[in-house]
Amino acid sequence: MALLLAMFQKMRLIREKNQATLDLTKFSSKYDRVSKNIERVNKRYTGLFAQLESQAKQMQSNAKIMFQNRFGMGMGSVDLYNYTGMNGFVAGMMQQALESGIPYQDKNGNESTTTIDSSKFKDMMAEYMQYGRFIPKELNDGKYSTTEYEKGWTQEEVNAFMKAMNGAKLQQQQAQMACNNMSQAYENNVSIWLEAAKAQLEAEQDAALEPLNYEQTMWELEKEQTEQRLARIKADLESYTQLCSEEAKEQAPKFGLG
Repeated sequence: MALLLAMFQKMRLIREKNQATLDLTKFSSKYDRVSKNIERVNKRYTGLFAQLESQAKQMQSNAKIMFQNRFGMGMGSVDLYNYTGMNGFVAGMMQQALESGIPYQDKNGNESTTTIDSSKFKDMMAEYMQYGRFIPKELNDGKYSTTEYEKGWTQEEVNAFMKAMNGAKLQQQQAQMACNNMSQAYENNVSIWLEAAKAQLEAEQDAALEPLNYEQTMWELEKEQTEQRLARIKADLESYTQLCSEEAKEQAPKFGLG
């Protein structure tokens, strides 16, 4: 009777072991599936965060170019091989000022204005860009005049040109400062926007991961519980297997040998 009960328990435990092993396989498969879904979500949001960073950098880069162009100091206004400080911005400001007229006082203290039209300005600019100065007129005794110029510019025109250039360079410094300030303010705004966009994206990521993390935790608990149950079943099965073996030996006929 004890042997039959032991064999019954053994068979029951074998069935439970097989079922637990099957359940463990299912739980492991489902756990792995959820883990892969979590990995895909994290990978997707990693890409989205990288896109945000790239977009912010592009916005800042484009803004700097936009502000430089707005103030007339873009790449096209600069001559890399000109060391006189002259560029498109300065030349443009100079021409505007000279066409409007540069005020000065004559030798008698009277207020007057010197104007230079676009054609003469172009010629004067060409000479200045070539030599960095205006060539004075050579006198008969081999000396050079301090008030007359080889190409016929008057002293008032030269003075007006230089005054306009100095004023335009000052305007350039002021415009450069304003451009830098605006660019910095824009960069700060983009940084604030980026942090806000990241926070929103993180919230979306958390919302997407929450049900997956919960599901993964549940399958992990199921898996651990099944592993523990399977370990107990194996231990019990080993005990009943040993008991069956012992009972079988006890009930085996001894033919007078015992």
